[in-house]
Order: sequence, then C-alpha cells, then structure tokens
Amino acid sequence: MNGGADVMQKTDILIVEDDTLVGEVTRAILANKGFSARLVPNSLAALALIKSSPPKLILADIMLPGISGLQLCKLVTSNPDLAQVKVVIMSAKAFETEIARARALGASAFLAKPFSKEELLAAVTPLLKP
Repeated sequence: MNGGADVMQKTDILIVEDDTLVGEVTRAILANKGFSARLVPNSLAALALIKSSPPKLILADIMLPGISGLQLCKLVTSNPDLAQVKVVIMSAKAFETEIARARALGASAFLAKPFSKEELLAAVTPLLKP
C-alpha cells in the first residue's frame, strides 16, 4: 500500500472480534480504504491496548471472550481519558433492545452482522473525520 504522508504508527481502528474470518475481512476492507486497523481477538487484550495507545475508533463484537463488547464500550466511554475514542458495536443480535443498550452505554453506532463493505464504511468513515 502506498500511504505516503498519512502512514502513521497510531492505529486508527481497533477491531475486537473473536471470529478470525470476520475480523480479517473487516481489517482488509478498512486497510484497502487507507485506515490503519488492528485486529485483537479478545476484549481484555484490547483493553490493555486501548489504555496504552488509544485508537480513534473501536469496532467491538458484543459476544467476546473476557468481557462483552458492551462492557468494553462502557469502560471506554465512561473513562474521561478516552473521551475522544468512538465505539461501534457489531452483532448478529441486532434487536432493538441490543441497539438501545449499546447506545445507552455510549456507542456511536451499531453495525448489524452480516454487514456489507458499504455498510461498514458508512458506519466508520463519519466517526473518523476530524
């Protein structure tokens, strides 16, 4: 990839997804659009990374090993030091109650699985604008 001046060490997007295929496809779609995306398979490893080097955006599945994506969302959005970090919850359980719960815990968006490339980019792109 020829990123030029916008190649940074900082991760734009942290994907927290225990399904390797979903995670890798998501990462590839984002990387092809020029985003720096990193995949982490569990929420506890993600939490350590978030605290040491906060990304601009977190894409988190609801059902994860360790703590749930919703609990991770709450920990991030309730931490004043991470106020600038946006969280998008992903789930195949796209029921109104789950979406409302994610929003109540501070999620910026909810992405129903399976999602298309277009749906992913439509959810993520506006949240990464300065």
